[in-house]
Amino acid sequence: MERGVKGPAIKGVFFDAGGTLFDVKDGVGIQYSRIAKKYGVQVDPVFLNDRFKKLFVLTPPLAFPGTVQHEQNGLERSWWHCLVREVFEGIQFPAFEMFFDDVYRFFSSSDGWVLFPETVGVLEDLHSMSYYIGMISNFDSRLESICHSLCISRYFSGITFSSRHGAAKPSPEIFKDALKQAKISPSESIYVGDSIDHDIKGALSIGMKPLLVDRTDKHRVREDIDRISNLRGIFRYI
Repeated sequence: MERGVKGPAIKGVFFDAGGTLFDVKDGVGIQYSRIAKKYGVQVDPVFLNDRFKKLFVLTPPLAFPGTVQHEQNGLERSWWHCLVREVFEGIQFPAFEMFFDDVYRFFSSSDGWVLFPETVGVLEDLHSMSYYIGMISNFDSRLESICHSLCISRYFSGITFSSRHGAAKPSPEIFKDALKQAKISPSESIYVGDSIDHDIKGALSIGMKPLLVDRTDKHRVREDIDRISNLRGIFRYI
């Protein structure tokens, strides 16, 4: 394990969820295509994957400010229903509502997700070293059941997600909420994520140390950003 001393003493390590700790198993397009086929609709998974990615970034954040918790499950479901409906726009799909129910359940547990190979080992090491471990994610309330199903819940002292907290990354508010819960200052924390726009900019806006997970070396020209090729790289900064 690599370790070094970089700046103020780090007390907490916070993670993004999807794309950082775990990812969609086999890709969104393949899963949508597979489940649609059960209802008699055949669509190219590459087309579905590309369309999902395009629409996802254009969709308003998964956050519902000014709402109370008992309203949020319905709002989350409606948010995803609109997005998935757009993905299949122009495709005849008589049983779409049944399909969507199936998709929504599928992505509520480990059935739809896979941990990156190093995730559990890194969390175990951070836990054994007594770091506060938190999660800050633009996600819905299924995140808790997903983490439980993936057997990583026990490592986290706090899980903060946008649909419940009414703010989405890169808003500084969601980071502030997580740090307040942890009773840790921004300068004592690291935030690890895979998005420059959401994760890096958001963490920088309140003074957290950001690390970009760049598994494919996509951002190699960004010398202004500290990049790690996988989660093991965290240990160079704590």
